Amino acid sequence: MEKKQVIGITLIVIALFLFLVTNNNDFTGKAVDNISDCFDSDNGIISDVQGYVKGSFTPDTPGNDFCVDSKTLGEYYCDQARSDGKIKEIPCEFGCSEGVCLDATKGKVCSQGCPYNGECLPVGTRVSDRYCDFTQSLRVQKEGDCDNNYECKSNLCLSGDCLSENGGKNLLSDVETTYFWE
Repeated sequence: MEKKQVIGITLIVIALFLFLVTNNNDFTGKAVDNISDCFDSDNGIISDVQGYVKGSFTPDTPGNDFCVDSKTLGEYYCDQARSDGKIKEIPCEFGCSEGVCLDATKGKVCSQGCPYNGECLPVGTRVSDRYCDFTQSLRVQKEGDCDNNYECKSNLCLSGDCLSENGGKNLLSDVETTYFWE
């Protein structure tokens, strides 16, 4: 090989090396800081609420609480801020159904609605920051995607999204001033 070719190849290799070293995070393998914290919809190890975990590294594939078998719950929870969460197996004395442990009062069979304190709540009933879902389980009220008003903390679901409580107040006041019925 001629001396000019060797110098040319050497310069190309040096330029490529400098490009890779100075190009921030693209090819260097350096860690990025745009990772979100782990999110647990039922706020911890809560065996009587069917929840889910959205992990820091796999936020598009949430882990839903599930029944390992008829007497054991697989409960997802966030073990630390930057994680995909963990699963804890919880024994369910009265059985497991739809990702929740049943208790003595939930052992009551309801043909419709959700068992609660020995009674059957109708679908859509809100109690203790939870709502009775059509799957016959009490779920934590939401602040995001929704299908029904009762799913939202604000009790307002518009176009598939829960309005914030302030957004709901602003909407109602706007409607009152725009359409005065009295």
